[in-house]
Amino acid sequence: MIEFCGNCQTGADTHEEYPGACPFYKKAPDKHCANHEPLRYKPADGRMVYIASPLRGDIEGNLRKAVAYCRAATEAGVIPIAPHLYFSAFLDDRKPDERAEGMAMGLHALRRCDELWVFGEPSEGMRAEIQLAKSLNIPILYIPEETARQIVRRNGTEGG
Repeated sequence: MIEFCGNCQTGADTHEEYPGACPFYKKAPDKHCANHEPLRYKPADGRMVYIASPLRGDIEGNLRKAVAYCRAATEAGVIPIAPHLYFSAFLDDRKPDERAEGMAMGLHALRRCDELWVFGEPSEGMRAEIQLAKSLNIPILYIPEETARQIVRRNGTEGG
């Protein structure tokens, strides 16, 4: 996430890189002035929302559900990021090494998102995504199982 000084909106990584840029600069232990606040959303961009939903088990059915969740997110005005939708095109989730590679790439993508939306009961992989989001203070929206089912029915992607 691009961070800015909460007072002067200067995106310097350190005060030393742009000395005197912030008239409100105060010594602080981290890389911004003591008045610094990260922007909640990136300016001039749509919010990027990471879509967490199960993949294991009924892979084809779960991918159809992920499509419905992404459609609902788009209708809500955000940019959905669902790595399991496109990683499954070239990685096989049933192969442990490819699953691990996909999970690692997904977690990397999550670091660039503004929010995490969790659809239904969290699976093992989803729990790792939730844990990372919490550690990065990324807002998490939990969508209950019944709401997730309604989204799938509404978007006509249930059962093939």
